[in-house]
Amino acid sequence: MRLKLSFPVLISVLMTAAAAKAQTFSQKPYEVRPPVTYADVKIVQRARELLNSPAKWNRADNRMCPATEAKFSLYCALEEATYEVTNDFAHRGAAMQEARFVIEDVDPNWRQYHHRLMDYNNDPRTTFADVQRFFDLLQGRVEGRLEEEETIAQVIMPKPERITESDIEVVKKVEAILGSPAKWDKSSTFRCEKDATTYGLYCAFEAASIAVTGKSDNGGPGIVEVRQLISRTAPNAERYNARLIDYNNDPTVTFEDMQRLLKTAETDLEKRRALEKRHVSS
Repeated sequence: MRLKLSFPVLISVLMTAAAAKAQTFSQKPYEVRPPVTYADVKIVQRARELLNSPAKWNRADNRMCPATEAKFSLYCALEEATYEVTNDFAHRGAAMQEARFVIEDVDPNWRQYHHRLMDYNNDPRTTFADVQRFFDLLQGRVEGRLEEEETIAQVIMPKPERITESDIEVVKKVEAILGSPAKWDKSSTFRCEKDATTYGLYCAFEAASIAVTGKSDNGGPGIVEVRQLISRTAPNAERYNARLIDYNNDPTVTFEDMQRLLKTAETDLEKRRALEKRHVSS
């Protein structure tokens, strides 16, 4: 199955991408939006872990983050998480920038702040419940942008990739991992535990890819096929930010729906594989 877009929609996507590229020349530093990666998702998850209780919250941030600190502000939790995940830090990195934009969304007084992360963190009106909600919104923004950018990349720069037996085996492995309702995690995230006993759709693909190919591949033909199927067939697809996660967690999706989705993906890949073989031999 291929992603089908009408000509007007394709033109709209191309114009949007071109406009976004043009805007980068006039953007002020505090407005930049770097491309997001899966590392940014992991940065947000790790920052949430570092700042997971009121006792670990530094309410007097000065954006100086010593390596030995036991308490974290929002800024320093994101800085430390970035170092842990990427071994580097950029003040205007994607996760940091999206965090600043979350504050713009949730705090009507953000224009009074000199430094959005620091001043929101130190604002006496900010509660720890606000901090937790901040991380919820931040993870949603990062995951949503990642999904959008992958979709645009597939439209503008499609990768003609041949289907291999390994691609089909990955989908079959996902079907086996999610072989019963008892193995299905209906509240999944992008965080995949190595020793998990239950799996969401995203983590099942990660585990299957590692088992079959020895590495995680978030852009392989199998997972791309499933994303496209969700976009085409799921009744609530328009509401999803991250298709695999949101489809998996959608309360209207049944175990039978999940199995049907995976079987359809397997069948589609097998048909494409057979067609490619015929073209090669002809």
